[in-house]
Amino acid sequence: MLDKRSELELKLLVPSDFQLPPLAGESPDVAGVSEKEPLQLSAVYFDTPDLRLLRHGITLRYRTGEDGGPRWTLKLPVNGDNALRSELEYAGNGTEPPAEARTVLFGVLNGSVVGPVAEIKTRRRRWSLAGPDGEEMAELVDDRVSVLDGNEIRDSFREIEIESHGASRKVLERIARVIRDAGAMPEQRSKASRALEALRGAAPTVAPHPLDPDEPAGHAVGPALEDALARLLMYDPYARIGEVEGVHQLRVAGRVVRSVLRTFDPLLDQQKLAAAHEELRWLGQALGGVRDLDVMIEGLREAAGAAEQAIAPVLSTLAARRAEAEVVLTQALASERYAGMIKMLSELAHDDTFVVVASGPAETELPALAQRMWNKLRKAADALEPVSPEANFHRARILAKRARYAAETVGQFVSSKPAKRLHRLAVAAESVQNVLGEHMDATFARETLEGFASAHHGDGAVSFQLGRMVERYDQVARQKRREFFKLWRKLGRGRNLG
Repeated sequence: MLDKRSELELKLLVPSDFQLPPLAGESPDVAGVSEKEPLQLSAVYFDTPDLRLLRHGITLRYRTGEDGGPRWTLKLPVNGDNALRSELEYAGNGTEPPAEARTVLFGVLNGSVVGPVAEIKTRRRRWSLAGPDGEEMAELVDDRVSVLDGNEIRDSFREIEIESHGASRKVLERIARVIRDAGAMPEQRSKASRALEALRGAAPTVAPHPLDPDEPAGHAVGPALEDALARLLMYDPYARIGEVEGVHQLRVAGRVVRSVLRTFDPLLDQQKLAAAHEELRWLGQALGGVRDLDVMIEGLREAAGAAEQAIAPVLSTLAARRAEAEVVLTQALASERYAGMIKMLSELAHDDTFVVVASGPAETELPALAQRMWNKLRKAADALEPVSPEANFHRARILAKRARYAAETVGQFVSSKPAKRLHRLAVAAESVQNVLGEHMDATFARETLEGFASAHHGDGAVSFQLGRMVERYDQVARQKRREFFKLWRKLGRGRNLG
């Protein structure tokens, strides 16, 4: 069975002669401190030859010396938050990463071989921190770490970790502030990252940054695509372990990749672009088959409330469909086609021949590319009327997403003044996207329930509840249409944003 937990942890780097302050007297959140048995830990970190896991904020280690015995631990990033990680633990020997871990990392590894890349030894002192109620709310550890190169010590450092055992982030930050006041420095990098820097000079991946104003706009294509692909691969493992939110975020990440490609469309090789769009569309369909049903099931349960049992046959049917869709998604994510798509996108991010049209200065052309997407949204939104077909509202929602992602994408590469305008455009597009998204969810639910109502026409109790829910979703859809027109008028029909 999969053993997964969330780890909220703050790290601080301290000199070798650092003296921990008396937390119970200095921090209002700490009522008591009790020392635990020290540990002698030995960890081997595994990665690909090009350190692919490290570049994606992932660590895979085999560690001995812990209370529960030797174990494999896979740590995954959570929304780019350096203090929050998801931990998955596996049994197994220390020579070969467990098959389950390699399955979770299939998309990130994409065929690359994983092997040992760093070894560290840690002398750990640890304390239980009790809150005002006397219960343990965090653990503080003092680690003296040696980075090994064979039998030699290549580097050493000392760090303090404060891990939540129920304490909020604010509480951890207040405790960390006391330690910082005593001379510690914040340092959220993993031990693996520090060890590999000592051994190989490896450094964390740097996020996209503004281009020089006169630099060709096309120079943003590679970094933008690489950044979007990194986001997709951040959520890939969560979809593989069956997390509902992981499936949702992977679907969103796929849309972001497609939107990046659409944003730069006028500059790109159309044949290569079409091939990438086709593969991303295929992935989106596999993810949508699961995600749409998740939204539907959650919405129906919420709408039914205490009468959920009355629509049990409908929920059972939807659950069966969801299970079938999950099988399709699992097969898709494990397929050679998916691996080929990741490889294609990675290669396009570094393909000098992908940009085929000479582009003007980044400072002027990048905002123009985002404006182009906003203009498409404005045209579609201006044409909407209260009686317009559902498909027209759905099309406007899609264009709102594209306008938002375009503004967010190019805003990373321009100076502060155009970046601020692009941010306003992205916020406006997101507000349109949200209200039209709620409209689409309501209409999708209404239409689906109408089909179920017809199928259960002879079952009075089920038919009655479905009829009530159809009416409710119809009212929500109508309300969201009204909200859209009110919002669009407030936005000046999009003209104040360009």
